[in-house]
Amino acid sequence: MNTKVESLKKIYLFQKLNQDELLHIAEKIREVHLPPRNVLYDMGEEAESMFIVKYGTLQISTSTSHGDDVNLITLGEGDHFGELPFFDDEKRSAKVEAKENSELYELRYADLHEMFSKNKEMELKFYKEVTHYYIRRLRKLTHDLAYARELRKRFA
Repeated sequence: MNTKVESLKKIYLFQKLNQDELLHIAEKIREVHLPPRNVLYDMGEEAESMFIVKYGTLQISTSTSHGDDVNLITLGEGDHFGELPFFDDEKRSAKVEAKENSELYELRYADLHEMFSKNKEMELKFYKEVTHYYIRRLRKLTHDLAYARELRKRFA
C-alpha cells in the first residue's frame, strides 16, 4: 500500500482520480517537514509549487497597508494551499507559517503542467474539483460579507 496514494485519496482535489493517476501524482510529490514557527513562504515571493497538509497546523496570513498582520485561515490535515499562482502566474499573496510540527506534500506546478499535457481527462477532473472548491469559498465569503454589513448597520 502506497501511503502517499492513500493520503491523496482523502483530499477532495484528487478523489475523482483513478489509481494510475494517483500513483503518478504520488511519484511527483515530495514531503516537506516544517517545524513550529517556521515560515514556508511569504507574500511577494515567486511561486513554483502548491502544498497539501499531511499533518500539522499552518496559519495563512497577510498584512494590511499599515503593516498589521491579518490571519486569514488556519489549515490542517488534508487542506491544500499555494495553488493560486498555478492559475494566474502571480507571486505569493500571503504568508504561510507552521503553528506546530507539520508535514506537507509539495507538488510542483511544472509537474502538474507535464501531467496535464499528457492526460487531458486528469486535467479536467482537477479543474472541475478546483472550480467546485472556489465556488464553495465564494459562497461562504458572500455570506460572511452580507453578515458583516448587517452587523455594521446595526451598530453604526
